[in-house]
Amino acid sequence: MSSHFDNKMECLDTINHPESWVKEKYQEVQKLLKEHEGKIDPSKIYEKKSKAVEILLEILEALIHCKETLCTVAAAITHLNIGILQADLEDTGLAIEYFKKCIDLLEDSKLTAEGILPAVSANNQLGLIYAQRGSYEEAKDFLKQAEDLYIKFTDDIKLDPVHMVTIMGIEEIEGDLCAKSILEKLHTLTLYYLAQVCRELDDKCNFALYCHRTLSKQLSQNKITQDLDYVDWALNAATISQYFIEQDKFPQARHHLAAASCILEKYSEILKAKGTRETSESLAAEYENYDHRSASIARCWAKYGIALLGASKERLLKRFEQEEEQYLKSAKVSNEAYKYSQTETMEDPRFVDLEPELESITNEITDMYLLDFNDARPVFLNVRKWLDKAKEYYTFENHASDYAWIAQDLSQAYKYLAFFEDNEDRQARMHKRRIDILEKVIEGLCPRYYRVVCREIWIELAETYLEILDLKFERLQASNEKATPQMIAKIERLSRNSIKHFQSYLNSLEMSKSESGVESFSDDLLHQALYAYFHIGRLYNRIITSDVQQKIENMQNSIDAYSFIVNYYDKHPEKQEKLDKYEFIKLSKEFVTLLPLSLERLKQQQINQ
Repeated sequence: MSSHFDNKMECLDTINHPESWVKEKYQEVQKLLKEHEGKIDPSKIYEKKSKAVEILLEILEALIHCKETLCTVAAAITHLNIGILQADLEDTGLAIEYFKKCIDLLEDSKLTAEGILPAVSANNQLGLIYAQRGSYEEAKDFLKQAEDLYIKFTDDIKLDPVHMVTIMGIEEIEGDLCAKSILEKLHTLTLYYLAQVCRELDDKCNFALYCHRTLSKQLSQNKITQDLDYVDWALNAATISQYFIEQDKFPQARHHLAAASCILEKYSEILKAKGTRETSESLAAEYENYDHRSASIARCWAKYGIALLGASKERLLKRFEQEEEQYLKSAKVSNEAYKYSQTETMEDPRFVDLEPELESITNEITDMYLLDFNDARPVFLNVRKWLDKAKEYYTFENHASDYAWIAQDLSQAYKYLAFFEDNEDRQARMHKRRIDILEKVIEGLCPRYYRVVCREIWIELAETYLEILDLKFERLQASNEKATPQMIAKIERLSRNSIKHFQSYLNSLEMSKSESGVESFSDDLLHQALYAYFHIGRLYNRIITSDVQQKIENMQNSIDAYSFIVNYYDKHPEKQEKLDKYEFIKLSKEFVTLLPLSLERLKQQQINQ
């Protein structure tokens, strides 16, 4: 400790009690709180903390009479400690008063070696309390002050901070964290709290960036403290990647997923060094946790691949539209340039220390947009590999819902891959693969217990059959040839399977009845329900048959489906403005007018036969 600091300590002799008294009292507080950390009767915790507050108040009374800077810092630290205990005792109002008094006392010394730790800590504590109260803007203000203090102190002041116990006259205990490490830990907490506050304020960009900074700090601290929770770190890195995926920031998403996999692999090596699953129950539990989180991160990787396929599809569709509009202007973009021009300017967060280890992981999958089947296929194969890995843990027997969601992810990957495939037969086979995957799952699920998942799968199956049907009709129309009996039979089979799954979905829905007897779907199900009826109406009309009676039955079923939509619209005037936005409502009204005329002609034809 510098002689400058030694001289300052002499000011404690000027108060009514000698320095040794403050030191002894503060040691008494520490002893009480350390006893609390051990095994203690819960009924005694309140009593011990209350006693600690009483002693701290005595210290505060003694320090009030000293006007020296170091005494002021000691008084601020005492206020900080009282505030923390009052927060523990659930008197947050009083805790806030003490934390704010701590900050006030440090106004002139918050950026000094002695004042930085209590200043950052008090702002952190206030940020936490206001966040717990739901006052997120206030919480953010205090946390930003803590962040600014750290940045100014480390970038501009560049001094080593002084441990708070040293200011209270106690020597640092060997083995405890040094003051510099404590400052780093406090800053890590600042970043972590800021991330949570930004999430609550729906500031997704800053949420992701503060999470990244928190993880970066934890990595750098681990070199000193060796206390990194590897699994938790990896999960958090994978979670941040999902934000970047949502924003189509694929380079950033891939980097964070690679970091998650890298850290999880390091943890795997640590586990192997400890022994096998059979070594002990506690080690078996660690292996189980590792398997669980490895599967979770594999699913995050799969989400990355699926999102890259989906975003590339949407981007190509937009490009085709633009090229059609601007064809005469020759406003074409080269394919390679089109792959790269994917991210707007933003902060590019990286785990610099890990980067050399990430290359082998990131090389497995691209972070650029996909342009054709040759680009898309390796991404799809990676998605399938990751989902297979996830299914090793999320088995149908033990995790039915998760297994079903994994099956839906694989179906989605096949759907996107089919977009990049030019050959219609191969497209149809990919959709057939989706059907096989989903029907296998739905057969094993009880709709009563897995209603939401079953509804999702019924709709996806119905739409998949419909996609194959559309391919068949497109081919039929393009050939200008008469449909063969085999083609007619296939069209009917596809139509009826699609109808069956749409109907299963509709049968699972419950409608509430108003006092006037009008039945209604809930708002979240309304669009999907009416659209399912619309598809059923179209599908019955697509069935090709020479049997007049069958034609009549199909047309009547079609009219019934369209009529349900129109009747629902008429009985719910309060929903009409919202429903008018949908084209299928307008079409349903037209069909309800036109189809009965066609039906009458068919019935007349049957009579005349």
